[in-house]
Amino acid sequence: MKPIQLPLRNFSGSITTGGTAQDVYSAAQAPKHSFVFQNVSDTAMTLEWDADAVADKGILVAAGVAYEMPPGVMFTGRMSVLCATTGKKFVCKTT
Repeated sequence: MKPIQLPLRNFSGSITTGGTAQDVYSAAQAPKHSFVFQNVSDTAMTLEWDADAVADKGILVAAGVAYEMPPGVMFTGRMSVLCATTGKKFVCKTT
């Protein structure tokens, strides 16, 4: 069986305002097949879907750690990220 080839979309970026949630992608851009988010900074980040990310209420991604959706699971809607410090970078790739 030949593998399905899907275009990889890149939503990588950096925190524009520390302490304020920002969207990584919109609901219209939500992934259909796969998702990975890697915190490439030295500061923890929080992820949330369909709401603004809030510390201690979303998925915590520690510094240097990646989060990938479990097999068969794909959250819908926009994704928001929160980090305490401006300029911290993240990598987000979806299909």
